[in-house]
Amino acid sequence: MNVQGGGSGGGGGKKKEDTVKEFIRKFLETLPSNFSMLDIIGRVKDKSPYIVVCIQECERMNTLLSTIRFSLNELDAGLKGQLNITDAMEGLANALAFNRVHDSWEKYAYFSKKSLTEWYADLLQRVN
Repeated sequence: MNVQGGGSGGGGGKKKEDTVKEFIRKFLETLPSNFSMLDIIGRVKDKSPYIVVCIQECERMNTLLSTIRFSLNELDAGLKGQLNITDAMEGLANALAFNRVHDSWEKYAYFSKKSLTEWYADLLQRVN
């Protein structure tokens, strides 16, 4: 508890919950919308291998973005007392507190050894 700044001592560091809430707020504000697959597929005239791969990557990115959005909203509701905190939520909160990419996000993402903040910045560039 003392190391995390949650003890009764007067620690000047941020509490774990404050760090987690800050990540949730920042990520939900900047997380891009999913790709409109109907719009993308509607624009395709020639299904070359490059186009097929591009469509597959957009679908994979939609899965990742949806997973991130859902888990962050769920954790936010749990921290507000609107939902019971589950093991998955606790795992996500710990990952955010330690600046690591959570396993549930990593499962749908590309391989990376970056910290969470670097990984997220890279994710935003990839979506753009």
